Amino acid sequence: MSQEPFAGRAANLIEDHLAAHAEIADPAVWQRAAEDCVLTRIKTMRVFGGLPRHKAPLAEEVRVKRLQDLLHLWANGCTCAVDEDLFADLLNRHRT
Repeated sequence: MSQEPFAGRAANLIEDHLAAHAEIADPAVWQRAAEDCVLTRIKTMRVFGGLPRHKAPLAEEVRVKRLQDLLHLWANGCTCAVDEDLFADLLNRHRT
């Protein structure tokens, strides 16, 4: 499977979040779209040893910052980057 869709989707989410009219959009909508992007990517990744679901939940501000950082990495071509704490938080919150 090509990794380009994830890099492109990540770039679109970053642009939407940083756009001049970002205040018009609901931040919760952006966060949900970013989480969906990450969850979709998790489903396509082969993570040896599994993901540590026992990690503590992240605060919302921390989760949003980690989403932004991970999407920046993916948009810049680092599509194999993994944030175990973020992945565990999203998996536990969404129970996929």
